[in-house]
Amino acid sequence: NREALNALKPENVDEIIIIKNSFVTDTTISNLAFFDGNKWLTPKTPLLKGTKREELLRKKFLTEADIKKEDLKYFRKIAMINAIIGFYEIKNYDII
Repeated sequence: NREALNALKPENVDEIIIIKNSFVTDTTISNLAFFDGNKWLTPKTPLLKGTKREELLRKKFLTEADIKKEDLKYFRKIAMINAIIGFYEIKNYDII
């Protein structure tokens, strides 16, 4: 049941980043990855450990990390990850 997740998104917003207990988790439809200039990091605390995320961890493309909301402004790139879209780098985003 996705109703509770879909209710989190305001109108005119494509997607949101979910924060739980001060840590970044996922979006409503995907896991996340953040590029720090050297490597791609994915939250240690996702709501769902997706299959594509697990594959990228096994291949050492991603590294798990504790990521807090206040850390988001320091990342150079953000990507969404799931079995349908694969690894999708977001070109335009706002961190509020």
